[in-house]
Amino acid sequence: MQMRASGFPFRTIFHPTDFSADSHTALIHALKLAVLANGQLSMMHIDPAVPRSDFEDFPRIRPILEQWGLLPANSTKAHVAQLGLTIKKARATAASPADAFLAYLAEHPADLLVMATHQYEGLARWQHRLVAEPVARSSRTATLFVPTHVEGFVVKESGQPRLRRVLIPVSAQPTPQPAVETAAQLAAALGCDNFTGILMHVGDDATLHTIRYPSRNGWLWHTLTCRGNVVDVILGMGADFDVDLIVMTTEGHQSISDMLKGSTMERVLRGARCPLLALPV
Repeated sequence: MQMRASGFPFRTIFHPTDFSADSHTALIHALKLAVLANGQLSMMHIDPAVPRSDFEDFPRIRPILEQWGLLPANSTKAHVAQLGLTIKKARATAASPADAFLAYLAEHPADLLVMATHQYEGLARWQHRLVAEPVARSSRTATLFVPTHVEGFVVKESGQPRLRRVLIPVSAQPTPQPAVETAAQLAAALGCDNFTGILMHVGDDATLHTIRYPSRNGWLWHTLTCRGNVVDVILGMGADFDVDLIVMTTEGHQSISDMLKGSTMERVLRGARCPLLALPV
């Protein structure tokens, strides 16, 4: 049995899937984190019509774990159990995927959602049915958003981590400390010896001096202060430093403007070119 990563905060992971190639990278990340946790990965698909009785179109997990070298060839469910990993699959019919996912989470709470997300702006957001953002916002659950067409911080072919640089936007409210600690726990669990956390504050940097920084050989923490539009600055920093992950604490919608335009986290998500881990506080 693989040892559970010490201090890893996510044991139960929920991954909605539409069986598309776009959602495969999100699945890879969900599976990697579930393996690290010796935890449970629950996958759910919503059919607009009556579902079939078989689950053959659900992504097959054992071939991925075999490719990663964690299971022998032609493995069985017993081999998966020996990893300390539990896989659950659920399927339902519903007109609204978001409502169905939220109903499932109400009965089966998770520590982490891992969701593929399409990035729409302006009129396109009103023309496409949104799922990832409403589910994360309403469930108040930590969510790893994986934009389609990004590689992310887990190599698909090998399952090896590629988490080198993490960007953590900082503000006085909500407190950034959970983001710092979670980024460090994730880096430790992934075995990242060369890890850099970049804390970026737009405006007054007083908050930066109140943060506790976890230490480990090979880890670096950089702090930066910037001026400008907070969303533009975060996205610019993410591109300039070629970060592998953005970690943000979020309070959700706090104003009418947030309801119309989205929270700061949601607006960053729409332009991010790497996964984003949102932590509700």
